[in-house]
Amino acid sequence: MRLHHVNVVVRPGETGRVAAFYTHVLGLRRVEKPAEGTTPGGAWFDVNDGAQVHISERADAAMHDDSHFALVLDDFDDVLGRLERAGAAWQPQAEIFGARRGSTRDPLGNRIELLEAGGRLGSA
Repeated sequence: MRLHHVNVVVRPGETGRVAAFYTHVLGLRRVEKPAEGTTPGGAWFDVNDGAQVHISERADAAMHDDSHFALVLDDFDDVLGRLERAGAAWQPQAEIFGARRGSTRDPLGNRIELLEAGGRLGSA
């Protein structure tokens, strides 16, 4: 078993701001979203060889403060630098699995936990 994707729900028309953050700040690679079997709007991103992050547009989109997804980063310090340059919030948290971690928020306030590839997490 493996994780295929996580889905972040945004209101219609908000995909662009979130997609730019996921691409330019987090460094995710945007991939083509299939037209068949999916709803209009949104965007898809590859995280690695098997997992993705999807953005879906929904008129009733609601965010819960504890909802989040987590990424293990080989380039932890580089991503922290991009967060700082983008003016994105950074909340350090206690180390876990022997590695640094913390969380940020995308432009709409969705929480993203970032974990350093190290300790028991190994490389991403």
